[in-house]
Amino acid sequence: MSLLIKNAAIVNHHSISKGNVLVENGVIQKIRKNISERNVSKVLDAHGTYVLPGFIDMHTHLRSPGREDEETIESGSLAAAHGGVTTLLCMPNTEYPLDNQQRVSWVRETAQQIGIADVYPVGCITKERKGKELTEFGHLKEAGAIALSDDGNPVENTLVLRRALEYASAFNLLIISHCEDTSLTAGGIMREGKTSSLLGLAGIPSIAESIVVARELELARYANTRIHLAHISCKRSVEFIGRAKRDGVRVSCETCPHYFSLSTEDWEERYSALLKVNPPLPEKEDIAAIKKALKNGIIDTVASDHAPHTKEEKNADLQEAPFGMIGLELLFPLTYTYLVDKGNFSIKELVRMLSVTPARILGFSVRGAIKEGMRADITVVDTDASFKVSEDDLYSLSKNTPFLGAELKGKVLATVFGGKVVYNELK
Repeated sequence: MSLLIKNAAIVNHHSISKGNVLVENGVIQKIRKNISERNVSKVLDAHGTYVLPGFIDMHTHLRSPGREDEETIESGSLAAAHGGVTTLLCMPNTEYPLDNQQRVSWVRETAQQIGIADVYPVGCITKERKGKELTEFGHLKEAGAIALSDDGNPVENTLVLRRALEYASAFNLLIISHCEDTSLTAGGIMREGKTSSLLGLAGIPSIAESIVVARELELARYANTRIHLAHISCKRSVEFIGRAKRDGVRVSCETCPHYFSLSTEDWEERYSALLKVNPPLPEKEDIAAIKKALKNGIIDTVASDHAPHTKEEKNADLQEAPFGMIGLELLFPLTYTYLVDKGNFSIKELVRMLSVTPARILGFSVRGAIKEGMRADITVVDTDASFKVSEDDLYSLSKNTPFLGAELKGKVLATVFGGKVVYNELK
């Protein structure tokens, strides 16, 4: 199979150039000003759009195995394609945790059979995510795990986490840390502060995150191992991470669109469980720090933390409603709207955050750029297009997002995964 994307404005981290992109057998073979359409199986005309490297989402929840009423690997893959995401990591806090070789293999093989996106399972650090006994890291890697995490739970025992960092290093597996002191978050609903007091809602202090961030950084420094910190949401965490990076600690980290597009003030306008997320929505000063850290590379990448829940679950009493919102399909438009269109970021910097840097962190040498010889994971976007977020247009089984009805800028028009067009709105 061959594919020609013509009239392309090709965006890489350091450049924007005009050209035509020829794909053969899943690889970008040629980028030229003129390429004949003769003998090409499919042609996409990208006139008036940008052609970007496929997005890599380092933090999603696909709920399988066990909660297929919320999401399946197929529906999650479709949502990814709709959002321009070609590679994604799915977290192991499923109903049946990804703590053994069989479950990890099942996720990886199921996604490969579906063939819409590259889904990499993240295995559990500890058995049943209980934080006590390490899983068999080597077996999980053999089964297809690309990283390890007890996401949803922190590894509270410092010795266990130290051993996990050292053990993972031997297998070149990335440890992804969920930074939360649960003794400080128990019963909380939103970020502790003036707004939580005003609304009478139980608060979660920002130190519940930053205290654990500090511990993880010290452990990684001492063990001289890699660590990745998930969903960073507060100013103090950013300060700790920046200092550690300057000191040479091998740390990478992510934030999510809702940590630079929503704040505690949104709770005053909408008293809704759709805003209930963990870590909680930040204060305005946290947003400013997160944007600055994304600009200067202290925060490496933006991930969705796609967390599907049914309407019944989210419509429950606010105390009982689960944390989380979906985000795979909105990763690009939210990042474009709030950082590029309303901020001082460029489309090239967006490519750095959504494609280049996650590829580097995960060791993907042939992803993250539109260049000859690279894997043909490609996303075509229209940055002039505006659209209103609607349930009817979302491919995810769950629709739990506070952005329903919001007008966003930047639309994914086509997604190419391994040379195959898996989503297409181009005329």
